[in-house]
Amino acid sequence: MLRNDDIYEYIATPYDLLVSKEDYKGNIPAALAEIVDFNQKDIADLGAGTGRLTCMAASQAKTIIAVDFAADMLKVTANKLDQMGLTNWRTNVSDLRHIPSLQDESMDIVMAGWSVCYVSNSNHQDWARNLDQVIKEMERILRPKGTLILLETLGTGHTEPAPPDYLKNYYEALEQKYGFKHKAIRTDYAFDSAEQAEQLCRDFFGEELGERIREEQSNIVPECTGIWWRT
Repeated sequence: MLRNDDIYEYIATPYDLLVSKEDYKGNIPAALAEIVDFNQKDIADLGAGTGRLTCMAASQAKTIIAVDFAADMLKVTANKLDQMGLTNWRTNVSDLRHIPSLQDESMDIVMAGWSVCYVSNSNHQDWARNLDQVIKEMERILRPKGTLILLETLGTGHTEPAPPDYLKNYYEALEQKYGFKHKAIRTDYAFDSAEQAEQLCRDFFGEELGERIREEQSNIVPECTGIWWRT
């Protein structure tokens, strides 16, 4: 039987392969560049996973810290940053609701991609309290005039935003309670083959999408992503 840590070691490689195929047109870095300048900033990437956003920003950053509760995911991130030849980074294993290793007002940019949803979706009885804890922790470590950024799914397999029902309350709270601005972008996947698309999407997004890809036999899978930010 897999231990909890082993689960993340087991999925880190296929998960990293999945996200490497996402946003093949580069809409995420283009959208983020319109929101904030990463150049010579101190940055925290919360829920960093295998380092997608961390690696995207690291070459521009003054310093960057990748935070996640799964140590095996952060091992992948660290390996990538090593391979990039960078030394301006560190990793930290922490729950996003409480990051004692990060000091007050120590970051210019605090971002979280596809991670806050795991504690702030309405399948959790305490989703609203969890979200409040995460936002307050982000605010605590952010410097005055700094920028908060969150990225979350608006629907894999959809050409127009179609957020899952269990995330709608979370997204509404970001805008109405916490004052975030919002935009939606396309972040389509381009897999090596239709077979790869089917397998990875079936494993991570479910049988319905897997069956649709099998029938359509396309290596391109549409996706919409939401970006919320506040300065």
